[in-house]
Amino acid sequence: MVAPSVRVPDTLGQTLHQLALAEGLVAQGVAVTLLCRCGTARTENGVQLEPVPDRGLPGERLLFTRLAAVRVRELLGAGGFDLVHDRGYLFAGAGVREAARTGVPSVLQIDDNWLRSETTASRLARTWPYLEAARRSCREQVSLATGGFAVSRTLRQQAAHWHPDATGFAAIQNGYESERFVPGAEPLGIRERLGLDGPLAVFVGALGPWHGTDELLALARALPRLAVVIAGGGYGLALPELPNLHHVGRLERADVPRLLAEADLGLAPYPARDYGFSPLKIFEYMGCRLPVVATALPSVREATAGNALLTPPGEMAAGVKRLLDSPGLMDRLGAAGHAFALRERTWERTVTRTLELYARFV
Repeated sequence: MVAPSVRVPDTLGQTLHQLALAEGLVAQGVAVTLLCRCGTARTENGVQLEPVPDRGLPGERLLFTRLAAVRVRELLGAGGFDLVHDRGYLFAGAGVREAARTGVPSVLQIDDNWLRSETTASRLARTWPYLEAARRSCREQVSLATGGFAVSRTLRQQAAHWHPDATGFAAIQNGYESERFVPGAEPLGIRERLGLDGPLAVFVGALGPWHGTDELLALARALPRLAVVIAGGGYGLALPELPNLHHVGRLERADVPRLLAEADLGLAPYPARDYGFSPLKIFEYMGCRLPVVATALPSVREATAGNALLTPPGEMAAGVKRLLDSPGLMDRLGAAGHAFALRERTWERTVTRTLELYARFV
């Protein structure tokens, strides 16, 4: 499993996803070697971690991508692998490239729209030479892979614009830790710490441009009786001082369900640009029986399947107010989301579908 962009340990979604897949496969009897930025070689929860050096230098992606290619070549040269599972990203492809060279089947994993994410986060990525090189990278990775999957049908359709072969990829949604994110977890104590006694809405995630943090600010301003708690960090975003907006920073993984236990609803805002998400946070909210208010994008609609209140971009405050004014609707939505998540969005289900994909090539 080639995932040099992933750092272990970490609480970012890409790390949680990759470790959940690797550990779930091990539980099903698959021997997994995970190439990632993990510091030292070791076995953790049954997964053999192989380090890619992480020097923390400018342009680190180019460096760890190059170093990963060398290590993949060494590992495949030693033999013993039946499949290469490559977590793709722009200018990557070490796994599918070396697999094609050595005749080992490969699966390409597409987690988001690499081009859209890059052009959102970087002005340089919007320049013609960079953008053209990025498109070539996307096409090459899809064409080299024996097969693959995207985390949503929406993303698979988007990837087909990179290369038509992507239409044959599977669509395998992300999952959530159903043993960790459960109703009735021990409260974290945020309400007491912040002196909150009214309704509380929570957002968990990185404060990146692909998350609609402006929507959270608008929500706090529109509904001053609602406490909006943000758990996450990164990307240098400075939040304004509002009496009902509380940024608690990044939490330890074990503390996230304890925060959700104190909330009345979970928020998943996105800008009006679909990245093909399969949003972990939504499934975790549902696992804790929180009613979810999210932006009505095609990928979010696909991920939630009618079990969340979806609002147009920029109109989340109206949806939240509707829920706060209807406790019965909140209860029904929370119960429906919880049942749906347990049935359709656990990591066990994701791993089962991944194994079914593997079986097509091995």
